Amino acid sequence: MALPILFWALTILCCTYGAVFGGRDGRMVAAIFIAGALLTIPAQILQESWNQVAWPVMIVDFAVLVGLYWVAMRTNRWWPLWVTGFHLIAMTSHLAVLVAPHFAARVYFGLATLWAVPMLLVILIGVARDRRFGITDHD
Repeated sequence: MALPILFWALTILCCTYGAVFGGRDGRMVAAIFIAGALLTIPAQILQESWNQVAWPVMIVDFAVLVGLYWVAMRTNRWWPLWVTGFHLIAMTSHLAVLVAPHFAARVYFGLATLWAVPMLLVILIGVARDRRFGITDHD
């Protein structure tokens, strides 16, 4: 129970900071991340087990990847590209299970969810560094 509370606290902290101080890119990445996290809840409910490919979660993750990629290719900042890269690593866990269907369920779940924390930290640190060095976008 403590992990979900910590995850949501970190999500709210980092995404709020990114949305308030990160300009257009921060708002877009924060919205995409929060939408993905919220949509993952019903997707995980639809998923009976992590012993096979979690198709509902994979679909949500793919949509998040497309959104993050779209932001990363239209910005002059480095941190959206890093957020996209970390999410791409998370997506490879789904592909690994497609290739090796006997992948351990706990490892699969861990790899699919682990990269959310570095993504959130990159949002926080990236926006803070942009502010420190006076990098702005054109809202």
